[in-house]
Amino acid sequence: MGKKSPFDYVKNINTKTEYDYDLSGYVPFLTNRAFAMHLDTIMLAEEMNHYHQLLPQFQYDFYYAAVRRGRRFGFPKKVEEHPQLKVVMDYFNYSRTKAEQALELLSESDLCEMRRAMDKGGI
Repeated sequence: MGKKSPFDYVKNINTKTEYDYDLSGYVPFLTNRAFAMHLDTIMLAEEMNHYHQLLPQFQYDFYYAAVRRGRRFGFPKKVEEHPQLKVVMDYFNYSRTKAEQALELLSESDLCEMRRAMDKGGI
C-alpha cells in the first residue's frame, strides 16, 4: 500500500481502530481543519493551533487520546445564495451581507423593476 491520505489519519483517530505508527502522510493543518468542523472537537483543534510547532507524532498522540470515538462526517453544507442576490448587489452597490438583508425587505415586483432597470439589452 502506498502513502496514506491525510484523511485516513482523521478516520483512524475517529474510529480508534488501531494506533498508526507510520505518519509519513500526516498533515497537521488538514487534521486541525477536519476537527475544527465539529462542535465536540473544535476546542481540541484550537488548542492544537496554539501548539502548531509540535512534531506530527505528538499532535497525532494528542488527538488520538483526546478525541472521543465517534462518527464525524465531511464539511458543512454551503449556503445556497438567493438567485436575485447579484441584481440587488449591483443595483444598490451593496456588499453581500447588506444585499441579503435588503432581499428580506424587497418584494417580487421590486426585484422585477430592478432587473428591468439593470437590463442592458442584447442577446
